[in-house]
Amino acid sequence: MKYKEFEFISSSFKCDKNCPYCTAKITKWPIVDNKLNKLEEQLKYIKDKGITFKYFIFSGNGEPSLMSHDDFKAVIDATRNINLFDEKRIQSSGNIFYDDEELNYVKDDFIIEITRVAIDSKEDMKILGYKRDYIKTDNFKKCNIRLNYVLLKNRDLKKSLEEIKEYIDLYPNIKTVSLKTLNTNTFDGRIDNPYSKWIIDNALTKEDTKYIVDFMNNNKFLGDGIVEYDDRYEWKYKDVPITFYGKKGKYGKSNVVYYGGRLVDYSLNELNI
Repeated sequence: MKYKEFEFISSSFKCDKNCPYCTAKITKWPIVDNKLNKLEEQLKYIKDKGITFKYFIFSGNGEPSLMSHDDFKAVIDATRNINLFDEKRIQSSGNIFYDDEELNYVKDDFIIEITRVAIDSKEDMKILGYKRDYIKTDNFKKCNIRLNYVLLKNRDLKKSLEEIKEYIDLYPNIKTVSLKTLNTNTFDGRIDNPYSKWIIDNALTKEDTKYIVDFMNNNKFLGDGIVEYDDRYEWKYKDVPITFYGKKGKYGKSNVVYYGGRLVDYSLNELNI
């Protein structure tokens, strides 16, 4: 049986960006021991159940490459020793492009996943709160890149689409682009923190799904409509997939999170696999 996504989320909470919509600061997951000694054991347990995954995502409530090298290596090694994944990604603030040791350890079999709100680096750095223009480094050009492009309210979709085309034209190592809406991640519906309020004021959300899909379909992209999972849309520009995940159903077995040694969903509920 194939599930969608296995995500390793570290509990380091170290990051060199200051995103105004920081998911870690919204959800406030507890700080836990990552229990990396259990990761390979849990992967073997899943393998014995006959389960594989479309994606492995090395993420974190923080920047993965700011973990200690031994911990970073332990996560990568576990996925190589028990590889259940069609594709493996590591999410990065951009810091990994300045860390030759970490980058060289993953660049051959991992896609580096970056998130941006603008192609202009000065604008992107100002909004997302970082100081080094990683996209201009030689290391950036050496990697296979997945671009998460956050859709903002103050930039119409035509402008966003032109920026995405420009990214693909400028950087042939961008292998896929994901159109990103933001989630306020409040359990009770209240907007009681500045990060969620920023999202409401500045970003498109899942409520804008129809608007986004209709716009993309009307711009003569090669649309396959819904692909693989009932919330995924795909178009192409110069053979580079541009994907969008619409309104997701309840997180469940198609999305598995490893957090503190446990297999859980995004609400930290134990999964019975």
